[in-house]
Amino acid sequence: MKLQIFTVASIVVFMASSCGSSKKAGSSAEASLTPGDAEVKAIQGKYADVTLQTLNEGYAVYSGPCTKCHGQKNIFSRTEQEWEKAINRMAPKAKITDVQKDALWKYVLAMKAARPNQTK
Repeated sequence: MKLQIFTVASIVVFMASSCGSSKKAGSSAEASLTPGDAEVKAIQGKYADVTLQTLNEGYAVYSGPCTKCHGQKNIFSRTEQEWEKAINRMAPKAKITDVQKDALWKYVLAMKAARPNQTK
């Protein structure tokens, strides 16, 4: 009986520690989608007035209303045209403002421009 309790307790502890490590992995993957100077520089060729604040606002929309309903979509697996259609279609459903929609669009373009060889 004591052996069974010990085994069950060990399994619970192992599972709990595994969950914690997978959350950390998710956090680093999420952090890789946080815009920085490279993304600002990459998008400024197309939109000279873009700032890091604009991209952070776009990231907030992407990681908030966008992922709230259907999870995080891979930015790099869609073309600009596909993203434009999706953003235009989903903006009213997500109830985001035109300013938020613009920031989201620029965020997506900046991520793709800064990492042109990245897929999935």
